[in-house]
Amino acid sequence: MNHLYIITHTDLDGIGSAASILRILGRKRSRDATILYAEPYNIHEILESLLGYFESGDLLVVADLGLNEENKARVFELLESIVDKGVRVEWYDHHVWDPNDITKIMGLGVSIYIDRATCATGVVVRYATRSRGLEPDKFLIELEDVVCSADLWRWSNPLSPKLFRAAGSREERVEWRGKVIDKIVDGKLWDEELEAKLEEYMNQELRNIAKIIDTVYVSEFNNYRIAVALKDEGPPSNSIIGALLIERFKAHIAGIIRPNGGLSLRSRTVNVQKIALRLGGGGHMKAAGAKIKIPIIISILSRINPKILTWYTTRKIRGVLGVVKDINLEATSGY
Repeated sequence: MNHLYIITHTDLDGIGSAASILRILGRKRSRDATILYAEPYNIHEILESLLGYFESGDLLVVADLGLNEENKARVFELLESIVDKGVRVEWYDHHVWDPNDITKIMGLGVSIYIDRATCATGVVVRYATRSRGLEPDKFLIELEDVVCSADLWRWSNPLSPKLFRAAGSREERVEWRGKVIDKIVDGKLWDEELEAKLEEYMNQELRNIAKIIDTVYVSEFNNYRIAVALKDEGPPSNSIIGALLIERFKAHIAGIIRPNGGLSLRSRTVNVQKIALRLGGGGHMKAAGAKIKIPIIISILSRINPKILTWYTTRKIRGVLGVVKDINLEATSGY
């Protein structure tokens, strides 16, 4: 193997996935590995940016990223070109995939590992070792537990909420994410620097929650209560906002919309992955996302009154609820 390229998600699970593959392969970031961060809706852009750098014998690892309907055809085209260059491609994920897409991607020569019973970090820990005839070390097993506890909303590990906040914000600079990855590769899950980052994050989170609550628009449709909040840069995370909307507004569906149209959906009783698919996205049953197009007039007016954007977003969700079927979940159903 020559150079290692990793494309991963921006959250803690993406960070844990990247750190895991580096630790398994005995690689170090920057020196002999390049890490780039992506969302499902722009992964094709990241692949395009790397196309001219790949050489025969390189390894490309994609982790914690599913496919979007709007760009998956382009992703397939790019993967075919990359494999044709002699690059080995491995894809690790835990989101819901269309079986036809799995067949297609395998047919291109990509080694794909999907396991919805764990988080993406767990998929890497379990399958990147197994495919190489290795066993995960104790630290990797501990890392899987910490990350999955947060990413799957179990919160069973006491370190999870701390590391989730200190390391997993998508707004964090690339340099900080890289530093966290380096710590994990070196076998460190917590230290004074992470403790200081947690304190900084919590202070920002408390300041921003009040502003976010002021943007919430609540709507009811077909016996479903929808609560949508506008999130700009900074803490708290989408998962924390989603939990807040569900609890405070007794919402069946929580939506977190960004000014650029990035939409995250959370629920405990509704399969929001089906809603996200209709909007061109994907994800899990209880946590999914998509990117919606915001009319210019809505974008302008929402700068004056943020509730215009959250109102518009509830209308988009209501439109999907009018056509999707069988979206109710039992409270104890899987992620």
